[in-house]
Amino acid sequence: MIRTILELTCRDPLVSRDGRPFGMEQGNRMRGLAWLLPSVVAGSFRTALVKAHPNLDFSGDIPQRLQRIHVAGVFPAVGEELYLPAPNDCLWNDQAHTIHRVQPVAFREGEGGDFPEAPLQPVMLKEEQAPDDFKPQTPPAWWPLRKYAQWLTDPETSRASAWFDSSFLNRAFQESREHVKLDAGTGAAEESRLFATTGLTLTCLPRFGVQPTLPQAERCAAVTLTARVTLDDRTFDHLTSFQMWHPLGGERRLVHWKSLNNSQRWSCPHAVGTTLKHAKQVRMVLATPAIFREGWKPGWLDGNLEGSPPGSTVTLKLVGVGIQRWRAVSGWSLAVPRGPKPIRRMVPAGGVYYFTLINGHADALTSCWLESVCDDEQDRRDGFGLAVWGTW
Repeated sequence: MIRTILELTCRDPLVSRDGRPFGMEQGNRMRGLAWLLPSVVAGSFRTALVKAHPNLDFSGDIPQRLQRIHVAGVFPAVGEELYLPAPNDCLWNDQAHTIHRVQPVAFREGEGGDFPEAPLQPVMLKEEQAPDDFKPQTPPAWWPLRKYAQWLTDPETSRASAWFDSSFLNRAFQESREHVKLDAGTGAAEESRLFATTGLTLTCLPRFGVQPTLPQAERCAAVTLTARVTLDDRTFDHLTSFQMWHPLGGERRLVHWKSLNNSQRWSCPHAVGTTLKHAKQVRMVLATPAIFREGWKPGWLDGNLEGSPPGSTVTLKLVGVGIQRWRAVSGWSLAVPRGPKPIRRMVPAGGVYYFTLINGHADALTSCWLESVCDDEQDRRDGFGLAVWGTW
């Protein structure tokens, strides 16, 4: 088996469009997503891997063998530090200068809810955390891994707002571009040949809490993107020395791809394994959007909400769920027969699932760090549903 870390350096703002119609008589504005979908990265890399070898093409069984390559990511990185999307269990009360972590709270006598599964508990603040109502502020979009590990392992459910320092990053800038086709004879724009695109600037991300009047070098952090590739097909041995320019996303925007064989960016922090060793309450946070057959509910859970994540023998019981509303994913298939892919529902990145330990040792879940928890094998290969683990 070959496993390597890829470093992606963007030359242009990347276009990652949503599924709304775009084209002649369908709308002239291409609307972009806040981040790249895992399947976009996986598809682009698999294409690049074939183009990087002089003796490979897309004939025979090569397309099927490419589909079996596991591609995970992408995430931003500053130097060797990985960044992960903000978890949904974070509520920031800026007025009280406090950051709260929500968790399941058992119903009191006479209380109840209309949850889809009866045993589930509401995920909420405890009364002692916030005796008064407040409107939560949006937390930083990207968290450095060392801070994320603290969030996953610290038993404290409230902390000072100063914990959000300038090492946290905000969401990427979106750059809009207007495109026009000129008539060679008149030099004027052709009728109905005007459209707009929106791209993500991913050479740098704005630092959280930094004054906008500061120079750009202090306001923004220079970032690269990082992905992880796993394969066991000797046909693609050139992965270890893989390096090339290749488009990623829409409009063929260029990215430099490079293998980093000794990078430790994706490793599970030691503190997580130590904390999980004696844990009885386990938290699963989605680092990329997940696709489950039953919508919000992982298919590896049975009717009693018990089960083991893919690749693990640890048995868990679901207690509570904290997720945003579903997002759509579709696309266009270039494989035969070509055509539009069906629309599917995703659980957005940052979703939190709360479990109690039924059987096994929770520290065994460190082997599932940033591994996929999706039901379908191809979704796991495409990088959907990467999860990190902690306690609550």
